[in-house]
Amino acid sequence: MKRSNVAMVVALAAASLGVAACSEQTKEDGKAFAEGAAADTAANAEVVGEKIEQATVVAADKVSEGAADVRDDVAEKREKAEPTDGKLDGTD
Repeated sequence: MKRSNVAMVVALAAASLGVAACSEQTKEDGKAFAEGAAADTAANAEVVGEKIEQATVVAADKVSEGAADVRDDVAEKREKAEPTDGKLDGTD
């Protein structure tokens, strides 16, 4: 009976070492995964930031074009408008 107890203890010790090794490997794998995910997130954030900058430039250009169109329209209407007396009395 003593021999089977010793064998059992040895088997349990070996199994616990295996579990501990797996656990350590799992921790290392998890750490590597988290570091990889963080690096991917940082890279993706950089790409998104660049896309936002590009979109901002395009939007600013469109706003400038629209403002120039409005300016030109107002200038054209002023040129074509009949002269007034400059008074805001409703007599024009």
